[in-house]
Order: sequence, then structure tokens, then C-alpha cells
Amino acid sequence: MAELILRDLCRWDRRFTVVYPPGASEDAVLDRPVSWAVSVRAAPPFLPPLRGDELIIVSGRILREIQAAGLADAEELLETLAEAPVAALVTEPNLFEEPVGSLPFLLFPGPIPLDLESTLNRLLTEQRRALYRLSTELTRDLSRAALTGGIDAVLQAAALASGRSLVLQDSEGRILAAAGEAATPAAPTALAHARPHPNVRALNEGEDDRLLTAISVGGRLAYLSLIARGSTTTERDRLVLSLVAGLGASLLAQEGRATRPAPLSQLVADLLLGRLSESVLPHAAQRLGLDPNAPVVVALLGGRSATDRDDVLRRVLEPSARDRTTPLGEEIALLLTPQEAERVESRARGLAGSPFAAERVQLAPLIMRMDSQSEPAWFFVLSRPVSRLKSASEGLRQARFLSGLIRTGALPGPVVRFDALADTGPYALLYLLWGNPEIEGFRRQVLGPLLDEDERACELLHTLAAFLEYGSASEVAARLGIHRNTVAYRLAQVSERTGRNLADARDRLLLELALLLGMLPPSEPNVPQ
Repeated sequence: MAELILRDLCRWDRRFTVVYPPGASEDAVLDRPVSWAVSVRAAPPFLPPLRGDELIIVSGRILREIQAAGLADAEELLETLAEAPVAALVTEPNLFEEPVGSLPFLLFPGPIPLDLESTLNRLLTEQRRALYRLSTELTRDLSRAALTGGIDAVLQAAALASGRSLVLQDSEGRILAAAGEAATPAAPTALAHARPHPNVRALNEGEDDRLLTAISVGGRLAYLSLIARGSTTTERDRLVLSLVAGLGASLLAQEGRATRPAPLSQLVADLLLGRLSESVLPHAAQRLGLDPNAPVVVALLGGRSATDRDDVLRRVLEPSARDRTTPLGEEIALLLTPQEAERVESRARGLAGSPFAAERVQLAPLIMRMDSQSEPAWFFVLSRPVSRLKSASEGLRQARFLSGLIRTGALPGPVVRFDALADTGPYALLYLLWGNPEIEGFRRQVLGPLLDEDERACELLHTLAAFLEYGSASEVAARLGIHRNTVAYRLAQVSERTGRNLADARDRLLLELALLLGMLPPSEPNVPQ
């Protein structure tokens, strides 16, 4: 899924002013990926463990407390932060002289409010959810288009869904396919500066904006553009470009210029999407080397780039199963026997560095921003064995459920098996409720006004999640960096607003269940059987 970047944040919240490091280009700074916001604490350790690409918030109040305690001065703190793999420093005017190293500043126009971290994290989470929802819908549409009409149909479907124009050019700049009213090719000078997929070059062409990426196919390059006529490109446009580029690379590799997927790949896709009738199933199974009446496992391999996915696939998949793969949007789907799935899972866990789940499943990782993580470089999810080949579509739905949980950070990954309790925790059981329209009503009954779209409700929801996760007000205070009395007050407010007694085990269970249900990926229709 397309990453969120500083350019997006500055467009959503116009209060920030960017201060660029000496010698840094504007595009290089604005294209920095952003994971989460984290506030510097007044006492060591100044920061929780960092996963990379965080926004580090330093307020004047916290800086003065650090200096008064003699722990560090402004220059020392800035030099320490400049060495960390973070996206930017969010701070107030006149606290620091100028950026150090490659770390840019995002200047807030006045004193930083106490709730800025939660505000930014809520904004990032909402945008990621919206992107995931779009990715799910668009992946389905593009996969259908690829199966019926090749690269031309894929571009037409993407242009229709996004309201943008798209152009695919070969290495000489000639148009291979185009869709949309403003489908003008990129100039040769622009093609020379294209970035390889999944990276994107943003170009301003007068009143129009263009996103450009280069696709490598068999040692040759093709160029894909998305044009926004009379407007600015957004994170949604980058997602559309990324999905089309990933699918387009596969199509171009299969048939030179691309018309249809290779027959076996199409057969796998038809099986997974429930398109084959009972009469043709035995023939399809024979071609794929499978027993139509034996159990099968559906797996999905995803990641930040096609290079990551292809490298993992090459290292974990055995030759006998390589004909049973098909691209589904940004992911690769695999049909495996249970024995193959066991061996592939073992190799994938070996690549991940551990034979077990990397971390225990957190109860509310996206609500508790400090425990959140961005999508891993790659992930591999497996359904439980479904009873026969005809039921492969149910296996695909299970795998997509796990993929959604990893992409939103609810599961750590990178390897998750549906029927492994250590991997999924309660989510395998909650899968039975995925897409149930009663979920939102239940959550509203339990959490009530805590689901309202206001800062206070969000703050109370954070505190509740922390309390349910860590169990004591003292631990919550330490985790959130606030006073214990503040925690006690907020928890009292939670009880008052929800009518739930936090000392009652039954009420706590209801609250935890409501939070977990809120972590389920956006629903998709049941796959036809």
C-alpha cells in the first residue's frame, strides 16, 4: 500500500511550516515516509523504541524541563535526533537554530498543545484506513480487468475509479496504453528522471500534476504516468499508480506488451475468485497438479515493493508450486497443498528470523499509538486448510483478512497462519464476525460517546486502551507520559460516559471486545462459493 509522506501531512494540516536541512531538495524532504508521531519525554529514555519514519515532537515545555534537569541542551538533543531514522522534528519556532544533518523541521505556529501527538496519530490512522479501503476495492476491480482485457482494461478501470488519466509508455517514450481525457505522454526529459517503482516522481506541468514511475520488465523500462488535470495529486493517486504499476509489470512480463495473464495464472485466479464450475474443476486441478477433493491452503505474499515480494517468493517457494501463483493487486496469491504450505511457512519464518510469532498480539495496537507499527517490508499469510479445491475462495478470504490486519498494524507479522493461535490471538474467532453489520451497533452500545469524532473522546479512548492493555494506572501513566492522577480522572470519565465499571471483569471484557472489533479490516463481500 502507498506510504504516507510529509507532503500529505502538510496538505492535511496547513499550520505546519517546513524548514529544510541545508542542501536538501524540497522534493526529497516532502517525499519522506511518515509512520507515527512520538513525543520526547522529559526524563530518560527520552523516546520509546523507534521503528523508523516517526515524527518526533519536541515542545518548548519539555525542552526547558530537560535543560533545567541538566540532562541535555538543545544542541545535544538535536544532534541525537538527527542520527535517528526519523521523518522530521515537529517543534516550535525559535527552539532550535537550524536543522542538523538531514533532519527537517515542521514548525508549529505556537506552543505545541499537549494533545498534538494523539491528533496527528489519529489523522494518520484515519488516512491509512481510507487508503486500505480504496486498495481493497481497486485491487478487485483491476484484477477483474486484467483477466478480461489486459493492460488496456486495467488502465481504463483505474482511470474510471480515480477520475485521473493514465499513460503507459515504452522505453522509447511511445504510448503502449492510455486512459482518461488528459492522457498526454510524459516528455523525454521527464522520463529520464523517473524513479523506479515503487518510488514516484511528482512533476508540476503548469495547471496539472503528474506522478511518474518506471517499471522494469525483462531488463527494459516502461513508464507509467498518472495525470491530475487542474489539481494536486494526493496519497490516493500514489496508491492508484502503485497498484497499476505492480499489476502492469506482471502483465508486461508475461506477454511482452501485455494482453492477458498466462493461462495457468488465470486458472489460479479463477479458482480463487470462485469462477470455475464443478464440471471444469477436475480438468483445472489436473493442469495445476492438485487433487480436486483434497484440502488446499491459500497464501498471500505482500510487501512494500515488487522486489521484496519476488525475492521472498524465490526463497520460500519450491519449484512444484511455482505454477500455482497469480498476482492479485499488490499481492501474490498461492495455491498450496497442506504439506507444501508447512514447508513454505517454515522457510518464511526462517527469513523472518524466528520460528515463532515476532511479537505477542496487542489488544489495541492502532488505538495505542506507541505500540503501532508500519507495514513490514514483506509479509506472508496462510489460510487454514480448506476442505477441497472448490472452496479455495474461502481460503482467499481468510488470507485477505490476515493481510488487512497486518497492513493496519493489528498483527505484527511478517508470517501469520490463520489457524495458529500464537499468530492471530482472538482475531481468528472474530473473523466469523467480519463484515457483520451488527458490529458498529454493538461498539456504539458499549463505547457510546467514546466513538464521537472529538479530541476528548479520542483521548479517553487512548487511555482506556492503555488501561485494558497494561492493567494499572501507574503503568498507563508511564506509557502515556502523563500524571497518575490524570489517568485516574480519565478512567473515571470513561466509566461515566460509557456506564461501564472498569473494576467489573464482565464490563472490561465488553470494552476489550468493542476495541478489538474496531480493529477489523474494512469488510468485503463474501467470496462466492
